[in-house]
Amino acid sequence: MMPEARRLFILAWVPMGFCAVLSIITIVAMLWITAVNGSEPGGMGLITFLCNLPLCFMFVGFMTSHLQREIRELREQLTELQKSKTS
Repeated sequence: MMPEARRLFILAWVPMGFCAVLSIITIVAMLWITAVNGSEPGGMGLITFLCNLPLCFMFVGFMTSHLQREIRELREQLTELQKSKTS
């Protein structure tokens, strides 16, 4: 079983990975259609949007990971204070 801290760290990055995979699939399909049919299905604007879309989730992942680390540190400090108070 995975430690709780590691699991929470990975969960913070799942949305970015999912978005990146979906963007890559869409871009590859668009490029494949362009190569096969010789037509441009969405233009470069859509490809640019799809390439930058995972960045939104990446920035949220940074903040979520940072907040989880702070919460973990605060819990450790609280536990230490409770132990020192009972001693």
